[in-house]
Amino acid sequence: QVRISSHGRLGNYLAFLISREIIMITTERLMIKRINHDGDGQLAKLLADPTIQQGAHLLFSGPQPSSFEVDFLLQTGHFYAIYEQRCPGKIVGLLFTQPSELAGEGAVELGYFLAPACRGRGIMTEAVRGLTAQSTKLIVALTDKDNLASQRVLRRAGFQLVKQEDDQVLWE
Repeated sequence: QVRISSHGRLGNYLAFLISREIIMITTERLMIKRINHDGDGQLAKLLADPTIQQGAHLLFSGPQPSSFEVDFLLQTGHFYAIYEQRCPGKIVGLLFTQPSELAGEGAVELGYFLAPACRGRGIMTEAVRGLTAQSTKLIVALTDKDNLASQRVLRRAGFQLVKQEDDQVLWE
């Protein structure tokens, strides 16, 4: 296990890596941990929110995803649960990366969502900054043209608009 600290213009971050894969990042207010199983059902509850399902383009068999559906989803990429340090047992959001077909080999595409009660407080911007500060790969993101909140997160986290086509915007 290797411990890496980063102090720079993006703030202070602490990451724990195993075999060059991030398993945990801490920021000023957050703990971001790699997750591959929804043992306590918190993620299923978060994913049951209709605004999250719509924004992330997720379709489940019912209004609340089954534990099988959530665990299957967690196998499609690298997923990171976001916790506030003041309440470390409650998942407030999720970051995820998967290989990108948009930016070539070695790049990953970033996705994320946050519980509605936690929006508007800079949590997701801080989480995205924490993840990107520790990544060794090119990270790109794709947003819907009308998802201005997600675009603000990316802009504040240091991403630049690369291309806009139809209803999608590509960030790098």
